[in-house]
Amino acid sequence: MDMNDITGLVRSGRLGDATDAIRRRLGGDAAPARDPQGDPGDAAGPMRDVTPRARAIPGPAAPASARPASAPRQEAERAASGRTERLSGPLAPLLYHPSAPAAEAPLIVMLHGCTQNPEDFARGTRMNAVAEAHGAYVLWPGQPRSANANGCWNWFEPDQKGETRALAALAEEVLARTGADPRRVHAAGLSAGGAMAAALAAARPDLFASVGIHSGLGAGIASDMPSAFGAMAGRGAAPAALEVPAIVIHGTADRTVVPANGAAIAAAGRGKDSPRPRRRQGEAGGRRFARTVLPAAPGAAEVELIEVDGLAHAWSGGGAGGSHTDVAGPDASELMMRFFLAHPRGA
Repeated sequence: MDMNDITGLVRSGRLGDATDAIRRRLGGDAAPARDPQGDPGDAAGPMRDVTPRARAIPGPAAPASARPASAPRQEAERAASGRTERLSGPLAPLLYHPSAPAAEAPLIVMLHGCTQNPEDFARGTRMNAVAEAHGAYVLWPGQPRSANANGCWNWFEPDQKGETRALAALAEEVLARTGADPRRVHAAGLSAGGAMAAALAAARPDLFASVGIHSGLGAGIASDMPSAFGAMAGRGAAPAALEVPAIVIHGTADRTVVPANGAAIAAAGRGKDSPRPRRRQGEAGGRRFARTVLPAAPGAAEVELIEVDGLAHAWSGGGAGGSHTDVAGPDASELMMRFFLAHPRGA
């Protein structure tokens, strides 16, 4: 059974069968590591080492441009009338302050993908403008190149080289200085950042109320370079079931992190007796998408899976001013904010 068949099982509500099939498939030999300088069409994605003679570190990286010429034009930037400040520390984060914080203001931690930085990721996702409309704070940590040659979060390393602890500590520091609601802390990311968001949810379910995983991978599916590339190609270990609610967004044309990774996150921890998923079709930004809600089950939190037809490895409905975005399709930032607002911790 291939990964398309497994995705079909998830869509049809046969979650126990999907989980069994994933485990059977993943029982085979690990996929070989790909050439980090390989062709951009390679399933492992284009990995360009930015330091001479240094071996590239695996982490999903999107094509330089993922904006189809036929995509409808969107505004370059939406208004974000709050202020942004640079915080001190090794992650050199940006912090967006809304002009009118909500009484129970959320804090959104946004984790960029490989080759990106906080400024680029903010332009591409336009999350600050979405947060402004809801009185939310947005924290934009940056991965230093000294920690990863491609600027990737080390999602595949044991303990992520302490990055989950550093990111959680940074979020707690921002909570203290802003007065944001500690019940409304959420993490979201693209690609390697999405994988780190899943790792944060696994490490600190007491801090993060919910997570958004865009074109990413589940927690605990890789432990080194070969297994990281294998996971990106759909041959990783079965992901751990998330303890907090998650919205998972993935494109059906993603060849860098294959779509089966999104289906695997949704199926993790669910069995034949789990509540049946609710599924509907929609269209936004010139692209059709499928929305599947998998209710919470014993040992697994609620997951909302958004599968966008024709989307490659890029932020859906993003701004043209940032890298690794696609202006077509539903607005991933709006979808994530809606989900976060509906899922405070303890609800």
